[in-house]
Amino acid sequence: MHQTIPHIKNGLCIGIDLHKCQMTIAILDAATGDIRFERIACKCRDKIIAFFENLPKPHIVAIESVGFYRWLWDLLEPICSELVLADATQCRALAGRRIKTDREDAANVAELLAAGRLPTAWAPPTHIAALRDVTRHRHYLSQQHARVLHRVKSIMNQVNRPGPARLKADGLLRYIKAQRDKLPEQFVDQLEMAVDELILLERQLARIDIRLRETLGDGPFQPLADRLMSFPGVKYIIAATIIAEIGDFTRFERRDAISRYAGLDPRTFSSDTTTRTGRISKTGSPDLRWALVQAAWVAVRCDPAVKSRWLRLRKRMGGKRAIIAIARGMLRWMWAAERDRTNYLRRAA
Repeated sequence: MHQTIPHIKNGLCIGIDLHKCQMTIAILDAATGDIRFERIACKCRDKIIAFFENLPKPHIVAIESVGFYRWLWDLLEPICSELVLADATQCRALAGRRIKTDREDAANVAELLAAGRLPTAWAPPTHIAALRDVTRHRHYLSQQHARVLHRVKSIMNQVNRPGPARLKADGLLRYIKAQRDKLPEQFVDQLEMAVDELILLERQLARIDIRLRETLGDGPFQPLADRLMSFPGVKYIIAATIIAEIGDFTRFERRDAISRYAGLDPRTFSSDTTTRTGRISKTGSPDLRWALVQAAWVAVRCDPAVKSRWLRLRKRMGGKRAIIAIARGMLRWMWAAERDRTNYLRRAA
């Protein structure tokens, strides 16, 4: 979901091109059109604070949405008149054939900001950003756990001993003890090292799960979390991921906007009288899409109404596309539930 800032006639419009080691700042006077530049090393935080505190007010500062912008956002938010997050990809597209340098990129952001054409991205509040850090780290650990298990299954297939379909650290350890004499020595060593990895990953995942339960069970997230967990297939992990990636549902005025934000909307190709749809856009958070698809599969298994809808869609578009449609529908139902302050069970009744 991209928004733009209204045209600014007075005050300073400041664009920041942020890199890991230094930032380039373009300060544009909206009234006169004069522009000057400043370059500051990112490690000089006191200098950064002093520079922005001494800027004349009113001013509006735009930071490009690179993957490590958060530290600067938290630093500047208390001292700037207004702070916005610029969509870096869209800003580059609007720059056209403009030469790409740090000064030109910063000037491009400042000029788009002054003209009211700056495409902005959503910067989550501090408590949402903190929750997002936890859920994304959990997703990373879960992926690492799956990779270790995939390697374990590969080893078992090499010796023609597939073993159990689902494994955790304790189950793999029991399997090794039972099959040690039947396995080559090098594979025993590899499986024992895999046990060590699984024990550590499972301990860390359990620690994060406890923290997520405590976070959603009490505090500002509880009302929304309870509403989301009334949906089939949504428990603490899925609810926490959805909240962390979306934040406030009410910032989306229409249900189509939230499905576009998640990247679950199909791409449309239109020419003359011909219109066709393609794959989903995948423009949003992959963690959000993962959570919604996981919830959709569980809902298909445990909710008769959702299963009936999925079976109808499967006949027309196939199982995988049908589950994407269910995930998109569940996100829209969640948006409607939050808008109406109801839950899934009450709405279904």
